[in-house]
Parts: sequence; structure tokens; C-alpha cells
Amino acid sequence: MKRLIMLAVLCAFVLSAAAASAADIKASGAFTVEAVWKSNWNFTDGSRDDVASSAFDIEQRADVVFEFIANENLKGVLFLRYGTGKWGQGSFALGAGDGGQTLSTAAAGAPISGSRIAVRRAYIDFNWPDTTINVKAGYQAVTLPNAFGGGSMILDEEVASAVVSGAITDNVGYLVGFARAVTGTDLDATAGTLQQNQANADVWVAALPMNFEGFNVAPFGAVAALGKGFTGANSAGLQSLNATTVAGKDTFDTAYWLGAAFTMDLFDPFVLKADVNYGKVTSDIKQNEKDGWLFDAALEYKGFDFMTPELFFVYTTGEDDNASKGNGSERMPIIQASNWAVGSFFFGGDTLLDGSFPGAAGGRPTYLGFWALGLSLKDIQSFADGLTHTAHIIYAKGTNDKNIGPAYTNGSGVAMNNVTYGRTLTEKDSLIEIDFNTAYKVYDELTLTLDLGYINLDAKSSVWNTGGANQKRKGGDAWKVSTGVVYAF
Repeated sequence: MKRLIMLAVLCAFVLSAAAASAADIKASGAFTVEAVWKSNWNFTDGSRDDVASSAFDIEQRADVVFEFIANENLKGVLFLRYGTGKWGQGSFALGAGDGGQTLSTAAAGAPISGSRIAVRRAYIDFNWPDTTINVKAGYQAVTLPNAFGGGSMILDEEVASAVVSGAITDNVGYLVGFARAVTGTDLDATAGTLQQNQANADVWVAALPMNFEGFNVAPFGAVAALGKGFTGANSAGLQSLNATTVAGKDTFDTAYWLGAAFTMDLFDPFVLKADVNYGKVTSDIKQNEKDGWLFDAALEYKGFDFMTPELFFVYTTGEDDNASKGNGSERMPIIQASNWAVGSFFFGGDTLLDGSFPGAAGGRPTYLGFWALGLSLKDIQSFADGLTHTAHIIYAKGTNDKNIGPAYTNGSGVAMNNVTYGRTLTEKDSLIEIDFNTAYKVYDELTLTLDLGYINLDAKSSVWNTGGANQKRKGGDAWKVSTGVVYAF
């Protein structure tokens, strides 16, 4: 309760402060509660290494966004988040709202972890007078151009940054930006002191969106200048560089990405969407080099008034048989990708909070190295007003070499990061996913949801079994039932 009171006081403070400066206030956000039943998400049912976890969890989150609008050319944005958290834990434990303790508290008087209101975004947004130039500076969401998947697989996350965008002509625009992804420290062995600004990861991005009648295309590029002391040990948040590969020799050099997003509706009601992404990381240690790409394409038909079918294909490069010789990784490096998804289970895309896999340790870099073919039937109008459905069926197969199992060391003697049974697919592994999701609008602002999902994973036991008579790493069936309510305003 104290934390909600603090939130109310904070809101009152910012509202009164804004009133004093004559700024208009616009508030929006979402309050979400979701219950998820999970079955065999680790694909280890009946095995000795089955991970003990709750088969049923309830989570919730509160998002509130304030826009402090001086005029049509100037505003400040503050995005606050409380959660996401599980009922019975942390901020949502018994008595946590009143500062009380729970039965699981280890020490008397110890604080309950995870109880906080987080600042998700805080930035200034303004237009330069008498121009089309827009500037956003502060902690904000930065997403590279993408046409399919709901977000970029390279960079799609909140980051401290400055972004400038505008129009060159009526059809051609531009976007340039600078982001400080990581500020770290490096121990100078000679001086024996911590040296600041030796382990920074600075990212420069640029895009050239072009919109013409019937199609648009947005080529882009990004360069990450990794500081002199930047290593896997201080790369928290950079999903593809989050662990050392060679003990004591894990430095990285420059990384860069190139790509383009393409959409064409020239042959309406058919809409074609496609992305090409390429990324490379260089290092003075051969095993740390990374080099890979992603291609996706989707064909959507908008000629029906009762649903929208979409056929899609995704391909990402996987590890080849030379990687085990210490020749680096063949999977595309990722800065941070939060929203890319196909379907609503294995590759992300749950309607609400916790009904898909990528939230697990490793996230999206874990499952890179696959191809997938799928069909989605979106926005199916049901028998009742306000009731809609979405269905997905996906077949996916790995593009990683069959020797990339849990003992895979990438030639370094240390197990390779971002390889996880039940997430990483080899050329011997495949899966089928079927989803059927329902949404019902009680009011325009209040929606009830029900997501049903099924995955059958066919994994090669000779690749993933590491020994033991009762180890059964050969895939199996995973299920989910996710239901919840969201109030969006």
C-alpha cells in the first residue's frame, strides 16, 4: 500500500508542477493481470533434470505514461512501471504493500526485493522551429526499422540516447541517433585503479525511410564502438555479448549491422512485408567473433472483412561445423530485442505478460539459428460483438550444426553462451506450434483474453543428453493456458 501511496503522491506532484508551468497533461497506460498455466516448458517431463517451477502463476503490471505538453512542438514524456511481478513474490507478496514481511523472508527486518516503481522512459521531445526536424533526448525506446515480427531483431529497447529525425523530401526522410548502451569500468593492472570510460558501448544508428505510392523501404545501419576495456563481463544488457568465451581473453572490438525493411501494397488487397538484417562483431580473440543474418517475408491478404490471413517465412543463420574449431559464431549478434515474435508461444508474442518463452534466461539469442514457416489467421470476427480470435500454426527447424549441444565449447574449452536445450534448435531438431487466442472487449478500454498454445518439440537425444540413466532430453509436448484482463486508457 505504501508504494501505491508513493505513486499517487508522485503523480500529484508532477501534475501540480505541470499546472504551475501551464503545461497540459496527457495520461495513458495499462493495468494488466494475467494467469498462466504451464506444462513441460523445459521439455524435460519425467527426466531427472526437470526444473522445478510453478505450473501455475499469476502476474501483474501497471504502466502509466505522462506527457507534459507545452505546445505542439515541445513536450516531456515520463513512463513509469510497477511490476511485472508474480503474485506471492516481491512487490506482490503477502503484506509487501504495507512494508510487512512474508513467511519466506530469510531475516527479520530484511527488505522485500523487487519492490520498486521503475522509470521506463524519461525524455524531451521537440521540433526545431520552422523545420521538420524532430529531436528526442533522454531515456527512450529506440527501434531499428522493421516490417514483420513486431519489432527489430537487432535493436528494440529503452536506452539512453539522442535521436534526430526529419524529412529530406516529400518521399524521403532520415533518422540519426546516438545511444550509450553500457558505461562500464576497467581495472588498470598497472595502476591498480578503476579507469572510467574504458568499457563503454556506444551505438550510432542511421536510417533512410522512403515512402512511395504502393511501397516503402527503409535501409538502415548501426555501429557499436566498444571501448578499450569492453569485455563479456561488463556487457550486461547486450544479449549476444553477455558472457566470456575465453577466460581472461574476452575483449571485443567494433560491431556493426546493416539491413532494410520493405512493405508493398501495390497489389492491394495483398500486402508483402520483408526484412533483411546482417550483423558482425569483431574481436582480437577468434572465438568471440560473430557474423550472421536474418531474412523474413510475409504475405498478408486484406480482402476479407471477417479475418486477415498471413503466410510467413523466417530464416536465421546458425552455427556451422567450423565453429567448433574456434572460428567464431555464425549467429547474428543482437544488441537488445524485446518485441520480435512469430506466433505466441515459442518465439514470443503472448498477448499479455508471461505466456511465451523468450522471457527465460538467454532470451532471443538462445533460439537464433532456425527457419520457420507459418500461417496466421488474424482478427477473426466471432459470433458475438467485440469477440475476436487469432490462430497460428508454425513449423520450425534448426539451422545450427548438430554438434552444438550442451558440451559445445566453440573451440575455447568453455561452454558456448546462448545455447540452451529446449530453446536452441539444431539441424536435427524441429517443432510444431499451434496457437488459438481469444479477446473479448467488455468496454472499449477493458479486454479479457484467453491464449491457448501447444508445442511438439522433436529434439535429438544424442545431441542434448549429457549422461545419466534418467535423462530424457528428446523433446516432447508443451502446453499453455493464459488468461487475463487489461485496462488500457
